[in-house]
Amino acid sequence: MLSELAQRAPAEWARRPIESVCARVTSGGTPKRGNPEFYIDGKWPWVKTQELRDCWLDDTEEHITEEAIRLSSAKVLPARTVLLALYGATVGQLGVIRRAMTCNQACCAMVVNPNEADYRYLYFALLSSREQLKRLASGAAQQNLSGKLVRDFVLPFPHIETQQRIASVLGSLDDKIELNRRMNRTLERMAQALFKSWFIDFDPVRAKAEGRDPGLPPDLAALFPDRLIDSDLGPIPAGWKTGPMLELCSLTGGGTPKTSRPEYWDGDVLWASAKDVSQCGEAFLIATERSITRKGVAESSTKIIPPRTTVVVARGATTGRMTMIGASMAMNQTCYALRSKVEAHFFLYQCVQSRIGELVNAAHGSVFDTITTRTFEQSSVVLPPESVQKAFNLAVEPLFGRILIGLRESRTLTTLRDTLLPRLLSGEIEVRIAESLAASTGS
Repeated sequence: MLSELAQRAPAEWARRPIESVCARVTSGGTPKRGNPEFYIDGKWPWVKTQELRDCWLDDTEEHITEEAIRLSSAKVLPARTVLLALYGATVGQLGVIRRAMTCNQACCAMVVNPNEADYRYLYFALLSSREQLKRLASGAAQQNLSGKLVRDFVLPFPHIETQQRIASVLGSLDDKIELNRRMNRTLERMAQALFKSWFIDFDPVRAKAEGRDPGLPPDLAALFPDRLIDSDLGPIPAGWKTGPMLELCSLTGGGTPKTSRPEYWDGDVLWASAKDVSQCGEAFLIATERSITRKGVAESSTKIIPPRTTVVVARGATTGRMTMIGASMAMNQTCYALRSKVEAHFFLYQCVQSRIGELVNAAHGSVFDTITTRTFEQSSVVLPPESVQKAFNLAVEPLFGRILIGLRESRTLTTLRDTLLPRLLSGEIEVRIAESLAASTGS
């Protein structure tokens, strides 16, 4: 299959199937879920397609053991392997592993021969061809790409030095995006650590109970009692309560305007789906795949949700994925929006995040495991006083503010990369011009 990219490329560039530039094109496997020993204390990172977010992969949610590899079709892949999602909602998503890893059978793994091609160039060529690949995906229930289609997919390959220059330009933008991503993870971990100290370990209360300085300014220290009492959730600070999570927040569901009404679609209202939230991987969601019109909002069950609301994906394979929204948007029925009753949104986000595993375990459904309103009603949490919730919110607000700035900058860099991508890979723009643009952006 000749790619559209190859059709537009300069005549002097070679047209080659992906398989011809790779030492190996393969897929992975899933060790038997019924054997937990395959997953406990596993050595090898194991990539699932929902973890492919068009960036480097440093680690994975799950790891598998040597025995799991030996008794399944999973296999160890070398660093710099390019991964492509073959199935379902994530079809066409990409990633590059930074160290040796394994993957499941829904990933196509391309181990590039460095004498034939630059692995980053292949990654960017596939990124530029994603929409075509998604159109080629077939299947009644879900979109599927075959390994053979990927192996036979013909892309343009200039001289390897030109590949490397193109990859370097685009990669420099990706590096800036990755730097923002790492900084944001650090900032979020700082917020998580403070939440754990105040609301899980109760460090300020324990310090005061033992006659130690809690290490807080006097006005903050005064918000915490000096003893713990028993509760149905174990010891909690005196004067605090436990109760359903919905005592902390209000819950809103989403909806979908009629797809048969074109006047409802492609408007100025961002419209979040389970796919958007599950692929976000950040503290804030600031862009969505689709948008709707104000008329679509007015004449459907969806509502515009204000920023900083915590959005939880509720259905299917993405049950429990969550983020906050970084801009006003609507959402579909696969999501719930939780909004703090006392405007302590960052406290609520951390609270839900700390209990998300329990919410997922409580999910149920005849077809898909689904988080429902009842799930939130039955989830018992510690309920700190409003003053403590707000104090935490104020303490971490600068961290989340910097995260949002970083995400917006990354969005600008992504737009530039996506603008340069097809023009560079088709020879429409000279590499030296793109190098100048990349050097002057985000520096």
